[in-house]
Amino acid sequence: MWYRLLTAADFSSLYACFLKAFSDYAVDMRMSEQQFAQRLTRDGVQLEISVGAFDDERMIGFYMNGLGDWQGKLTAYDSGTGIVPDYRGRGVAQVLFAFLVSKLKERGVSQYLLEVLTSNERAVALYRKLGFVEVRKLAVLRSERIVEPIDDFELCRLDRPDWKLFQSFWDGYPSWQNSVEAVERIPNERVMMGAYVDGACVGYGVVFRPAANLMQLAVAPAHRRKGIGTRILSALSGDGTLKVTNIDENLKGTLAFFEATGFRLVVEQFEMCKSL
Repeated sequence: MWYRLLTAADFSSLYACFLKAFSDYAVDMRMSEQQFAQRLTRDGVQLEISVGAFDDERMIGFYMNGLGDWQGKLTAYDSGTGIVPDYRGRGVAQVLFAFLVSKLKERGVSQYLLEVLTSNERAVALYRKLGFVEVRKLAVLRSERIVEPIDDFELCRLDRPDWKLFQSFWDGYPSWQNSVEAVERIPNERVMMGAYVDGACVGYGVVFRPAANLMQLAVAPAHRRKGIGTRILSALSGDGTLKVTNIDENLKGTLAFFEATGFRLVVEQFEMCKSL
């Protein structure tokens, strides 16, 4: 086996390896090649800082990495790590990670961020062994229904988000996949709605359309518990359902809101980080 940084020419091989590696994952990760490309764009994945493991010419493992500022530090983000089933248990992930870290350090990256299912005890143990520490526990939710609000509010689609205003609505901060930078990377794959009272924006929500994933939802504190958040959810969901990935479990009020509007907990993840 051998290891190297990836290039744009590896995209199709990476997609095939991704599907194989996640074929037995606890969460359904099947997606089209187009959806896979959209996911990489959202996460800021740069193939030139991503790595692959190969047996002859066959890709059998990978780390897909995004790059950007996170909490004031230049950070690499693990958008997906996978080893195809018949190559697991051979230490491929550890050797590939050591190869990756040396390349990230050369680029001045100061930390590495990832999420891992709390139920994946083997992976959690591996990451702890590699020096990762837990930052937050994140909830992944799915909707079976969305309760319709009684009151109505003026809603309109937003093309130019006012991030300074929107961040004043936040109680915490979103994960990498749902960050402001992630939203800005996908102008053609997002739908953003704003709620207005007396001409002033008092809430907003944004959905990543290819995965029906709610990236952000926030309402100004003075306008909560009036049905505004539910109204935005209803407008964004249309006739379908929504997924909510990586809600900080310390945000009890946020989790209670989603439960009340028809969402249920599917899995939990640890957000973990390692200084390089």
